[in-house]
Amino acid sequence: MSQQPPQSVSHTAEMIIATVVGVAVGLGLDNLLLGCVVGIAVGIVLSIGRTLYVDRKRRQR
Repeated sequence: MSQQPPQSVSHTAEMIIATVVGVAVGLGLDNLLLGCVVGIAVGIVLSIGRTLYVDRKRRQR
């Protein structure tokens, strides 16, 4: 019996949240470059967190 490969994790929600946070920081501080850096950093952290969470849930099954 062959095992199905796990489905990839969609990171759409994390990217939307990161974009909103980055834009808010950039416009709030009037520094768009800082907003871009913050948005990218938030997106990476949220994506890694969700990937680890989903992986842990899959292993528990």
